[in-house]
Amino acid sequence: MNHAKTDKRSFVLGMITAFCECVAGGCKQLALSPPLTHEDYEAFSAEACEIIERHGLVHAHEKNPEQPETDRREWILIARRPQTLEAYRRLREKYPSPAVSLEPYEELLSYNPQESIHTGYDAYRSLFPD
Repeated sequence: MNHAKTDKRSFVLGMITAFCECVAGGCKQLALSPPLTHEDYEAFSAEACEIIERHGLVHAHEKNPEQPETDRREWILIARRPQTLEAYRRLREKYPSPAVSLEPYEELLSYNPQESIHTGYDAYRSLFPD
């Protein structure tokens, strides 16, 4: 694939749509949008939130203020219920950002590390290494 021709907006919104299908279908409790720069969040969030709401899901913005501003990535949390967002927030009070490690969040994200090959973020990072 020619990375220079990959449209980031379409890729991000496509990932969000796929994650919404997984959450809405009960395969995942919680999903995180791709990690976005603040500029990308501003550019894509309105459309992303529309997609999430069309799936009947709830969302929240994760700003990751503990990360250095020059390297900070933000994302949108995608869940079926507000209680799931609250469970995520309780984990965030105890553990560093998923940008540091997904391990404390694996159960909430419905990841099975023994069966996983990699996450969707691996493909995203290879296409858009920022």
